[in-house]
Amino acid sequence: MSLDNFSYHMPTKIIYGRNSLKDIDIYINHRKALLVTSQGFVKRGLVDEIVAYTDNIVGVISSIKSHPEFVDIEEIYRQAYQNQFELIIAIGGGSVMDVAKFISVHNTNKNYQFVEDLTKLKIAKKDYKIIPIISIPTTAGTGSEVTPYSTIWDVQEKQKYSLSLPDLFSEVAIYDPVLTLTVPKNITIQTGLDALSHSLESIWNKNATPITISYAVKSAKLIVNNLLKLSNDLDNISLRDNMMTACMYAGLAFSNTQTAAAHAMSYYITAHKGIDHGIACSFTLPILIDNVIGKHKFIDKALIEIFGGLSSSKLRSILADLGVKTSFSDYGIGNMELEKIKYEIEQNVRSKNSLVTF
Repeated sequence: MSLDNFSYHMPTKIIYGRNSLKDIDIYINHRKALLVTSQGFVKRGLVDEIVAYTDNIVGVISSIKSHPEFVDIEEIYRQAYQNQFELIIAIGGGSVMDVAKFISVHNTNKNYQFVEDLTKLKIAKKDYKIIPIISIPTTAGTGSEVTPYSTIWDVQEKQKYSLSLPDLFSEVAIYDPVLTLTVPKNITIQTGLDALSHSLESIWNKNATPITISYAVKSAKLIVNNLLKLSNDLDNISLRDNMMTACMYAGLAFSNTQTAAAHAMSYYITAHKGIDHGIACSFTLPILIDNVIGKHKFIDKALIEIFGGLSSSKLRSILADLGVKTSFSDYGIGNMELEKIKYEIEQNVRSKNSLVTF
């Protein structure tokens, strides 16, 4: 591959800063807004906080749960369109933003099945419209606020689908590190490792460019230097700030490259083993580093800048200190099942992005 010819696209307006949420009405700009969130954020008072900043909220959807599934979203979609709105505000983790993106897509009849069929690639990606979204992440990890992807699970099929449309980027992403202060330790670790996977996978990626590599290296360095410290000092706003910055950089990287082998494997591991996504997509990273070392000069250069050398040992040490095991057997995956995972990832579009042969 060559890094001499490339393009990069990022239409999302980024607002970054502590307590930047208070300026949300500027970006709403008098439009009728549907607020999409989860019950946890209702209880935290974030819905009341946003309502205090603007008079333009015309409806609230607060039933979003982790790992959204089609079976749940159908009713949510219909409920959303009982309101007349020109804008969606999504405040929460990646699942909230995924559902908000799904809701934003519609045809003339605002038919749920149309969007599910788009997501499952049963119909061509045309004849759709998108309602603008303001995304406000409350975790430092998923990067969904600056990507054109929406992840939805089909629990019956044990299959993860990705609604991917070139114009599904959020209109605005508001990064307010203060919103992450209440995130518990386990979610802080999981989302931080998800961001690390995003950054590293956008480096050993066939779609990598000098721009995405630069963002990815910045992200990974921040995570390597801050996540373990933050896990032991959850109230430290400076560390929270650094991790949210890392999340943003990772999103700016993989928004243009997509993910690769680690994420391709993680879908099976999450669906069949019940392992949380952030762990499922990161415990394989040391193995992938070992496999990619020496194969591409630009990857070696990036790994040296991130970890200080061409070795997975530093990352293995960090993961161990975070309580994350790095062997397939630690997750109940034996040789026979590993062969099945290898076969399945060969069929997965994400693995085809990877410069790592697993």
